[in-house]
Amino acid sequence: MRILTNTGCITLAALLVACDRQHIEADVDPMLGRACFESHRAALAPGAQYEGIDKLTGDTLTIKVMSGVDVVGLECRLKPDGTLGNAVK
Repeated sequence: MRILTNTGCITLAALLVACDRQHIEADVDPMLGRACFESHRAALAPGAQYEGIDKLTGDTLTIKVMSGVDVVGLECRLKPDGTLGNAVK
């Protein structure tokens, strides 16, 4: 019974995290994430892949990028009108 309870708690936690991520992406134009990725492309290793939007904090958009064997976060600033500003180095 204890194993079943632990498995249920872990599954519930995973679902809550997954729902939270979808909410973030729903609030942000997906093209902003792609544009942020493109603004960093010159500094990325060949073969780096855009994985999606991670979070939006104030005027800073953080995206997830698969670079080699690691997923890293890259940031871009947004202008007051919600369009992409400068890549954060």
